[in-house]
Amino acid sequence: MANAVRKVVRWPKVLLFGDSITQFSFSVDGCWGSLLSDYLQRRCDVLNRGFSGYNTRWCKYVLPQVLDETLAKETVALVIFLGANDSCWHELNPRQHVPLDEYKLNLREMIEFSLSQGISREKIVLITPPAFDAPAWGEQCLLKGRALSKDNKVTSVYAETCYNLAVEMGTECVDLYSEMMKSEEYASYLCDGLHLSQRGSKLLFDLLRPIIEKLTAQLPAAWFPFWDEIDVNNVEKSLLGS
Repeated sequence: MANAVRKVVRWPKVLLFGDSITQFSFSVDGCWGSLLSDYLQRRCDVLNRGFSGYNTRWCKYVLPQVLDETLAKETVALVIFLGANDSCWHELNPRQHVPLDEYKLNLREMIEFSLSQGISREKIVLITPPAFDAPAWGEQCLLKGRALSKDNKVTSVYAETCYNLAVEMGTECVDLYSEMMKSEEYASYLCDGLHLSQRGSKLLFDLLRPIIEKLTAQLPAAWFPFWDEIDVNNVEKSLLGS
């Protein structure tokens, strides 16, 4: 062992970048990140870079502090999930609101920056802002002393803009808003009216999985052999490949 060549395996990365729905993606309810990590166990690291309350205006400055060329070389998928805060009404929530044209521009700038770092278009996945449930989220706003500043009609426009930008830029896209609205019981996809419930997290994971499966198809089934594949008479060769 002392004479063995030391080689550290660099796990490929799936980078999740977004607001609170991303930040909470390893929580009990909003567990889509956990589901993704479980799906990719022993194949990829899933990195959570979510920032609660952030919008695209702020995130475009954060992304260059999260992603560089070194990380980009190891990244097999970059998931950008923003718009839930941007789409708030300006009159009731000017702090988080971002006008539609600026929202599109900010997303474009983040895509272009990612490309400049070496992440190819097909590895970038945009997720549209989700639908929300006004009664439930209104209760949460009331408890926090805030006005209800969202509307699904407005959110749908931001979601459509996100989707169209992905088509224009040649990236992947998960239209979470449209998928949620296919169900009359779409509120069950949310735990508090805005953030994903376990059911909603499972929906998002199921929508992401085919894309991630395609992007990771060339990776080994697992790093290091499975336990029953190890040659117990030559452990070093099995685990070091020498």
